[in-house]
Amino acid sequence: MTLKHSLYAVTALSTLMAFQPAIASDTIKIGLIEPFSGRVAAIGTDVLRQWKFLAANVANNGGLKDGHKIEVVALDNAMIAERTIQQLKSAIDQNIRIVAQGVGSNHAINIIKFLNKHNQRNPDKPVLYLNHSAVTTAFTGKLCSFWHFRFDANVDMKVAGLVTGMKADRGVKKVYMINQNYAYGKSVRAAAVRLIKERAKKITIVGNELIVPFGKVQDFTPYIAKIKNSGADTVLTGNWGPDLVRFVKAAAASGLKVQFYTIYGGITSSIAGYGPKAGLSVRIKQITEHHENTALPARVKRLSAAYLKLYGSSWYSDRYRVVFEMLVKAINKAGSGDPIKVAYALEGVSVNNGPLGMAVMRAKDHQIHFPLLVSQMTTKAKVPFIYNNKNFGIGWRTTTRVPVSDVTLPTPCKMKRPKA
Repeated sequence: MTLKHSLYAVTALSTLMAFQPAIASDTIKIGLIEPFSGRVAAIGTDVLRQWKFLAANVANNGGLKDGHKIEVVALDNAMIAERTIQQLKSAIDQNIRIVAQGVGSNHAINIIKFLNKHNQRNPDKPVLYLNHSAVTTAFTGKLCSFWHFRFDANVDMKVAGLVTGMKADRGVKKVYMINQNYAYGKSVRAAAVRLIKERAKKITIVGNELIVPFGKVQDFTPYIAKIKNSGADTVLTGNWGPDLVRFVKAAAASGLKVQFYTIYGGITSSIAGYGPKAGLSVRIKQITEHHENTALPARVKRLSAAYLKLYGSSWYSDRYRVVFEMLVKAINKAGSGDPIKVAYALEGVSVNNGPLGMAVMRAKDHQIHFPLLVSQMTTKAKVPFIYNNKNFGIGWRTTTRVPVSDVTLPTPCKMKRPKA
């Protein structure tokens, strides 16, 4: 999907009247800073339409008090670090007091550092950062900030969940790791080495590599050869976007007899990129907070059905819904959109996810906690995966349920809080 077509689709939200908010006397704006152009534009535009959709759905989930509504403002960083800060400054100039981002941990750390300085220098105009997907563990560890809330499991939590799945999988004995050579990829590698040693001592790591990220590796043949020579039965990777697509396609084309345990193997645009044949060939697995072939609360099923009807695509990142449900609770509790009041109200807020369990924002480090699922691509799923009106003939089945206790980890966070 092109950026033009994706943005056109976003405007189609107005056609679905059941998911429109009431006319509001005031608006709380969220500046969404993501790549809507460039190499990973497909991921950014998918995020945008889900966030626009959820903003329109706020009224149907109890809504904000006093008739307020939420508006998502798209700010394109084109996956360029300098553009991220430019767009952050633009949001501040537009008096946007809440920003959101998640595609790329290197961009997230720049936002955290900038807002720490900005909010200290401008205590009367603070800005709050909602992080939906940038998962480098340190962001809620040594680099934790009062102004930053993470609504996705961090790297250590995701890897802990995958290790739980691998430990229960009798087919996992020798693991080869390939990750991207920047903060996030290094975080995946470090967590995997530590947690496999601690929790799955029968598993041996037979390879551990970092690649230049974001589409710069065009040929994965040398890596495939190394994996074959190592005798690995499993690949563990945090790769995402074009890197994962090329890696999976190359592994499948070579006939590599391994299975892939991934953090982001199920991203909708990635499945469309590598295709179900390749995904099934490597028995691709993912770790998520949700998939459509598990027990879901009625409100999530309604949301998923409405999104499918509007966009012809499966509902993938259910944590985005959790962001909005928690934010609405916090704003209503705070009685305003003031960033400091909303931040304090977000601490400890919870959402009942029905059979999937509670989602809770831990106050100590602003890290969300919820149960996770390891699932595998299959042709026998009851609910199929659909993307841009194409039924791919596959879906997901749960292989391991990861209780929240398995992913509740200590944090070195020592947060400094402003006066309320």
